[in-house]
Amino acid sequence: MTPELERRATAGVLARGRTLYGHAAIFGQETRIGTFTERIAPGAFAKSLASGRDILALLDHRPDALLGRTKTGTLTLREDDRGLHFELQLPDTQAARDVVSLAERGDLGGMSFGFV
Repeated sequence: MTPELERRATAGVLARGRTLYGHAAIFGQETRIGTFTERIAPGAFAKSLASGRDILALLDHRPDALLGRTKTGTLTLREDDRGLHFELQLPDTQAARDVVSLAERGDLGGMSFGFV
């Protein structure tokens, strides 16, 4: 049985041309989930980042809306003192053009990450 995908969201996506950047996760920030509180600790992503696995950037977690991936270098991820930092070079697709337009207007509310 495949574990269900969990999702967590954060705010603060910035745009520079066709590049989005910011933090996909913030360390130490409390999130209330039902009856418990979750907090992401520094180092939480270290094993995944070191594994060399291909990590995808998807629009709204949709596999048909690929925006970038670590394997090609269009998505870069690293842990810093604040959390999981990302930089995403957007492709010339309709989905990415929509994202750029929203980012330029300041309408992007943030981003989220999925995990099992």
